[in-house]
This record gives sequence, structure tokens and C-alpha cells, in this order.
Amino acid sequence: MKNHDVSEALGGYSISGLLVHTRPEVRSDVMDRLSQLQGVEVHIAEASGKLIVTVEEEPGERTMIEGIERVRLTAGVVSTALIYTHTEQA
Repeated sequence: MKNHDVSEALGGYSISGLLVHTRPEVRSDVMDRLSQLQGVEVHIAEASGKLIVTVEEEPGERTMIEGIERVRLTAGVVSTALIYTHTEQA
């Protein structure tokens, strides 16, 4: 098995999938706020307040953790859970 160094891992496109919980009465407001965040997209929104959200990071960027943190700190978000992460080498 080949060892990969950090610089090699940082060169690819990355995407993370999050399960985001909001209160149902603020779901639309949270969706609007999230849509304003760079690299963040809401894919599914349930009336119960559950959202499926992706955070994307382009090659050369080092913003994934900050993007997930921005989602977590968005007004109206009750909790976030990292469900999926994937990186493709450039």
C-alpha cells in the first residue's frame, strides 16, 4: 500500500454530504441562508426540518472544514451530521 502525503490529498475535488436538522417552522429560512454560502447546496428538504446538504471544495482550496462549520453555525440549524465524504484526485 502506497503512503499518500498531505500535499497529494489536497490537490483534488472534494464533496461532503450532511444531514442538517432544523425546526420545521424555520426550515425555509435556513434553506435560504444555506443557499447563500459558497460551495453549499440543499438537495432535499423535508417538512419535518431535515435537510440533505452538500459542501463542495474545488482543487487547491482548503475550505471543507470551514464550509461544514458555516453550515453548523447557520441561524436555525439545530444539528449537523457528516454522512459522506469523497475526494477525487485532480
